[in-house]
Amino acid sequence: MHYPELDDITRKWMLEEFKKEEASGNPYRSKWLSSTGRAAFAVEMEKAIVSGSDVTLAKALNVTAYWDRHHFTAKGTPTSIPKDTPETVAWSEFTVWYTRGFARRLLEEGVENCVIYRADSAPVPRCGCSTLEGRTVPVRTLYDGHRAKYHPAPGNPSAFSIPSGPNCHHTIKRPS
Repeated sequence: MHYPELDDITRKWMLEEFKKEEASGNPYRSKWLSSTGRAAFAVEMEKAIVSGSDVTLAKALNVTAYWDRHHFTAKGTPTSIPKDTPETVAWSEFTVWYTRGFARRLLEEGVENCVIYRADSAPVPRCGCSTLEGRTVPVRTLYDGHRAKYHPAPGNPSAFSIPSGPNCHHTIKRPS
């Protein structure tokens, strides 16, 4: 993933925003995580925010005990978790916190707008995401929409948020 302003300032805001969600009593956790994984996630996510990346987070989460072996779909059908789940959750969550922290940074700097861009190629681009590429949006709208589409469950499907959901490869940058 490409995060052009992943520096100490952005990391500071990422960490502050992450800790706020953790303290909320209802932090987001991937449905694929086991109870052991849910407990370990916050520690590993914080380490990645402070001095790592989506890659270091993926390595830290690649522990068999962190993942449920089976999951049930919305229709109640059992399914096995994909082999690349640690990587997918890592880049998805790191992107969430980069976007949230960078939006907070822009707000603090008085920047009013940001541009949505694809931070990495997607094997199968999501339709909703692709239509947003290159779009300029108010930073406040993006900041206020943090996870709104899917968390807390069931979320608000019509809400505006970037990333737009799990597996979205989009984040934000400063306008040119």
